[in-house]
Amino acid sequence: MRTILVIDDHIPTLESLCLVLSGRNYRTLPAENAAQASAMFAANEVDLVIVDHGLPGVSGSELADQFKRLRLVPVLMLSGSALLQARPDSVDLLLAKPCSVPELMEGIESLLPSPNL
Repeated sequence: MRTILVIDDHIPTLESLCLVLSGRNYRTLPAENAAQASAMFAANEVDLVIVDHGLPGVSGSELADQFKRLRLVPVLMLSGSALLQARPDSVDLLLAKPCSVPELMEGIESLLPSPNL
């Protein structure tokens, strides 16, 4: 089972993302902030990170940079900010919030190679 670290400070969004992913047979690690996310990333084998751009204290881009320095892991960023026009270098895919479930799943599948390969 693939593990996805999901980081969003908006609890209803975090819970919704985890519910959708769990229903599609992904193990989810929910984190509300950068400190929780860093601890979970260090303690678990993570196959993919989904991070909100607008986190308190540290941006999702900065967190993605930190994770990429520690280990190669795909990062999908969700952003509701109209100010974020370009995908940050440490982010593999940028999706606008809100995104549909099919759009999210297509993004995840594009970043995670099939386990049967």
